[in-house]
Amino acid sequence: MILDTLNVKFSNTDLRRELIVPERITSELAEETGLHIGDGSMNFYFNKNHYEGKYSLRGHIFDDVKHYNSRIKILYETLYNLKPNISKMESTGVCGFQIWSSCIVRFKHNILGLPLGNKINIKIPNYLINKKYIIDVIRGIFDTDGCIYLEPKNHKLYPRVQIGTISINLAEQLRSSLLKLGFRVTEFIENRKDKGWNNLHVLSIRGESMVKKWFDIIKPANPKHVRRYDLYLSNY
Repeated sequence: MILDTLNVKFSNTDLRRELIVPERITSELAEETGLHIGDGSMNFYFNKNHYEGKYSLRGHIFDDVKHYNSRIKILYETLYNLKPNISKMESTGVCGFQIWSSCIVRFKHNILGLPLGNKINIKIPNYLINKKYIIDVIRGIFDTDGCIYLEPKNHKLYPRVQIGTISINLAEQLRSSLLKLGFRVTEFIENRKDKGWNNLHVLSIRGESMVKKWFDIIKPANPKHVRRYDLYLSNY
């Protein structure tokens, strides 16, 4: 699918960095869109006498740093000609990057249809919900917002994978897509209002056969998930 990017405006900073924006939908862009849905944030802010786009992607300072260095850096260089400097931010317990870039923010908002600011209503763009790209999107979301639990049960480990989101729209899209892919999905709401947080919509896939299918089909790229699954296999 060709994207109409002719009207995406580049700032002088974007031009100096020789940034680009994708001209077509690819598996890499689908996965990176999933990463953004999970860990990304963007908006326009007043900077040096004008409004400029600011984009950031941030994960856990320890658990996700290998993923950022081994996979995410490659995706952003491939898609945007951006070589992000992955930093650890001790004060907030995150790793990742941020960049002033109007072209990336405009591309994601105006072309891909992703929201600025709060992501409470974020959803997967409709043209990515198909057999060709939905697995890549789910991989990106799971690698940023997903986890694997190993619960001791009947003298062995019982596995489940989970994705949590504050967006009910995204939860329903994921549930529908996972059912079409043949997964058994349980959905529940984690009430967090007493903490002053938005409720979390959680999708859970349980059991040996379903988790094996998850790794066979979705193929998570975050090393922390791979390590966790290897631990399960070694104790099976």
